[in-house]
Amino acid sequence: MKQTDNNWTKDYWDFMVKEDFESAIPLKELHFPKSFFKYRALSEKTIDILEQSYVWLSEISLLNDPFECTIQFDNDKCLREFYGSEKFQSSFGFATGHTLSKTEIETLMTSEKPYDEYIKICSLNYIPLDQTADQQLVKVQNRWTEIVDETNRNLRICSFSLTNSSLLLWSHYSDEHKGICIEYDFQYHDQIRPYIQPVIYSDKVHKIGLFEEYTTMNMIASSLIKSKDWEYEQEWRLTIFKQKKEFPQKMNTPKPKAIYIGTRFSKNKEDLKAQLIKIAKDNDIPLYQMKKDTNEFKLIAGQSHYR
Repeated sequence: MKQTDNNWTKDYWDFMVKEDFESAIPLKELHFPKSFFKYRALSEKTIDILEQSYVWLSEISLLNDPFECTIQFDNDKCLREFYGSEKFQSSFGFATGHTLSKTEIETLMTSEKPYDEYIKICSLNYIPLDQTADQQLVKVQNRWTEIVDETNRNLRICSFSLTNSSLLLWSHYSDEHKGICIEYDFQYHDQIRPYIQPVIYSDKVHKIGLFEEYTTMNMIASSLIKSKDWEYEQEWRLTIFKQKKEFPQKMNTPKPKAIYIGTRFSKNKEDLKAQLIKIAKDNDIPLYQMKKDTNEFKLIAGQSHYR
C-alpha cells in the first residue's frame, strides 16, 4: 500500500507537533515499513557508503526543494500577543504620551487585523507612525527568516522512499537510471529506527502562532512536510538535530537487503561496476536488474546477469 493511501501519517505528524509521544510512537511502530529504498548514482562516494555501511546526512540548504523546512508564523497572532503585553503598553505610553485605554487594548488583542486597529488608534490620537504596515511586516519577516535559517543549520536529514520502481526517482537521484537503489531493513536498527519518520504532503506551509512556539519539535515537523508535488516520492526521512557537540554527518546502517541496478547501469565506468559487484558478492547482497515492462510505462525487478 502506498504511503499516500494512509491517513495515519497526518495523525502521527499532529501528535509529534503536540509532543504527544505516547500516541505518536506506537502509531509509527504499527505502520513501520519492512523496506526503505535509497536511490544513488554509482560513484566513488556510493562505493564508500556500501563498503563502510553508512548513510550521509545532508544540510537543509543543499536539498533541491527551495521550500525545505519552510515554516511561517501568524503575523496577526503575534501582533495581538504583542499589543497585549505590558512591555508594549508601557513603551507606547512612554514614546507617545498616550496611555492606551482598556477598550483600545481589548480591540488590539481581539481584532482580526490588529495592525489596522493600531493605525486607527494612532490616527484618532494624532500619533505619527514611523512605518507602514508593509514595512513592519517586511521587518518582522526578515527577522523570522534569520531565525529559521539559523535553526536549520542545526538540522540534517537523509531521505528514503518506500518504492524502488519510480521512474522519476530513478531519473532524478540515480543518474538517469545509470545508478542503483539500495534496499534497507531498519526494523531492528536501534540507531536509525527512532529517528526515521514519514513525510506528509500538503498544499499549505506549516504555520505557527508565535516565535516562541518554534520548538525543536516544530523544527523537526517542518522538515517532514512537503508540497503535494513531491507525493510520488513516498518519502521517509532520517532527521538529526544538533545536541550540544553531537551532530553526526554519517549514521551506520545494517547490511542492505538488496541492491537494484538501473536500466542503464552498463553505461557506468567498468571499475565502478566491478567494485559494486564485488561488494554484493562478498557480503552476500542480492543484486536485481531493473527492466522496462513490455506493456506498461513501469519498471520491474528481475534477476541480474552480473552475479
